Amino acid sequence: MMKRTVLSLLTATVLLGATASHANTPAYVDSKEYKVLLDASRFASNPTTAAAQLLKDVSTRLAALKFDKTISGNFSAGDRDTLAYYDTPHSCSLLGRGYTVRTRAGDHSDIQFKFRHPDEELSYWTDVSGAGKNKETKLETDVTPGGLVLAHSTKQDATTTPTTVSALVKLFPGASALSDISTASLSPVAGVTVTQQEYDGPEADIGESVAEFTLTLWYVNNAATPALAELSFRVEADEDKYFTTPVLTRSQTLNKAIGAIGNNWNIANDGGKTSWLYAYRSSAYPNGFCN
Repeated sequence: MMKRTVLSLLTATVLLGATASHANTPAYVDSKEYKVLLDASRFASNPTTAAAQLLKDVSTRLAALKFDKTISGNFSAGDRDTLAYYDTPHSCSLLGRGYTVRTRAGDHSDIQFKFRHPDEELSYWTDVSGAGKNKETKLETDVTPGGLVLAHSTKQDATTTPTTVSALVKLFPGASALSDISTASLSPVAGVTVTQQEYDGPEADIGESVAEFTLTLWYVNNAATPALAELSFRVEADEDKYFTTPVLTRSQTLNKAIGAIGNNWNIANDGGKTSWLYAYRSSAYPNGFCN
């Protein structure tokens, strides 16, 4: 997908400032990520054993759906990071406008500025540019049981944590759309940090692309047991063929399988990790961060 993305970004640069009178070019996503939340208590005592059982149950579900491919590999512990999301306390002004800010430290060290919206072109053409080093911008389709959004984001090396919106704008000029609230303070969402442990390894050949599975566990404020568990798979766009019909069809079968695994894995009201964190009631915000 890099060729399409680079060409689109070059086009965006040429058209910047003239979008009011010229039609935007089509948006092409770099990848699609399908994700569901699971019962985190299943991973409390032995995450590795639970992950193996999860994979077995997913394979059983796929067999029932007559999936014409198989999942190979097993889950093993991967990256571990400490995360924090930032927004304006009680008002959640960034989230209300479709933005999120996340820092990450550990196996990675970066800060991410993201815009999410169901409209593909609006998400793509919303500026999320950064001013830091080692910038990486991508457009991705995020699919959860709660809906589908297009996520346009830039991540870059983390040098400082913004404590105000004006400080955020200095790190990410694309955040200038928030300049009307430049004096607003930014605080960790829910007043917590999250230790994120990933497990990866399984993948499925779905034609021109590969579905790569990740199990993600979130531990709030260094707790001993996870408060959140997510199963996801990512499908990268083929550089030349984009997403073929067989790839999309098999992705939908995989999505159907993880959305109803059976054996009491899935949980209700699944809006994704970010929505879960914003709704989390901590001692610092017993009524919720946005209230």
